[in-house]
Amino acid sequence: MNFQAVSVGQKLKIGGYSDAIGTPSPNLANAIAFVDRSIGQMVTTLQNRGLAERTLVIISAKHGQSPIDRTKRVALDDSKVIAAPIGSNFAFDIADDGALIWLKDNTGGKTAAAVSALKNFPGDTGIQSFLFGDALADMFQDPAHDSRAPDIIGITRVGVIYTGGSKIAEHGGFNPDDVHVALLVAHPDLPKSVVQSTVATTLIAPTILKALGLDPQELDAVRMEHTKALPGFDDTADIN
Repeated sequence: MNFQAVSVGQKLKIGGYSDAIGTPSPNLANAIAFVDRSIGQMVTTLQNRGLAERTLVIISAKHGQSPIDRTKRVALDDSKVIAAPIGSNFAFDIADDGALIWLKDNTGGKTAAAVSALKNFPGDTGIQSFLFGDALADMFQDPAHDSRAPDIIGITRVGVIYTGGSKIAEHGGFNPDDVHVALLVAHPDLPKSVVQSTVATTLIAPTILKALGLDPQELDAVRMEHTKALPGFDDTADIN
């Protein structure tokens, strides 16, 4: 299941958070309550059908929204601060609170030239650091061989979003507000606890396969990235 209510509630001008520590506004609190009730209805249905004792429930999020502290919001027009500085070699970008930039020609030194143009732009691009070349290829696909990969990734300052509208937050970047999300795992056989280990949402898929008695190594990404299951779901975990 996928609920968009909280995501939308976080970024709308009438929603968002009331302070820097993440107190929900009334509109966002209503969105959270809607999702809470919806999950509760599913859990109740599982209980009524005698399925709760053998159902693993995992609740997480794809991403958060940045900035939580709306006083840090800086709205920029990517056509003026990204496309314009690069000039004729600019192809397109996807810019929310991070900037994924594609060039018409990434051969030779043209990618480095585009990065230099952005760094030397006299205005505010909102970008504090860049990923391109080998550094980008080490983390993602190599744009020299895969046109789906952006040629440049711009990592923005916390608070910067690219919008001409009234949105107060966006996602898609590397900021903590984007990538630090909740993760709740519930099953009758699991003791109540808070796991302090650092985890990632990529661990959810192999965890589900383990719980189903399937081999996570059947997933290409698990093999390629050596992704493990969540803590507590090793080969000895007793989840029925």
